[in-house]
Amino acid sequence: MKSSLVLCVDDDYAIRDLYQSALATYGHSVLAAGNGHQALQIFQNKHHDIDAAILDYDMPGMNGFELAVRLKSYAPHLPILMISGYYPDLDDMTPFVDITIGKGVPIMSIVGYLRELIDQRDNRQGAMPA
Repeated sequence: MKSSLVLCVDDDYAIRDLYQSALATYGHSVLAAGNGHQALQIFQNKHHDIDAAILDYDMPGMNGFELAVRLKSYAPHLPILMISGYYPDLDDMTPFVDITIGKGVPIMSIVGYLRELIDQRDNRQGAMPA
């Protein structure tokens, strides 16, 4: 699997640092943002390069769901993984969020979900007529 670029958005610096180091261990590059507005700025500059996004749900200013809606309006096929301390219902977030998981999930699970979402996106795009 080729290296992927993941946009990771969390208002907690320690979580962003964890994503940066842990995902790099598994061959992913990370663009980190501390809030939704910063994430949108990064996304506008790098949207063609970003393969997936990991969003914290509970952030001040713009929560993860609001950010997911904005990101999907620019890139409908962008895989989005939502992480939340209180595990919101995915049915309420479809079609803007592809997977929701609770905080504290092992990083290997996150890596597996990312790989699955990126592979699904690549397979859909490969099957689309030119």
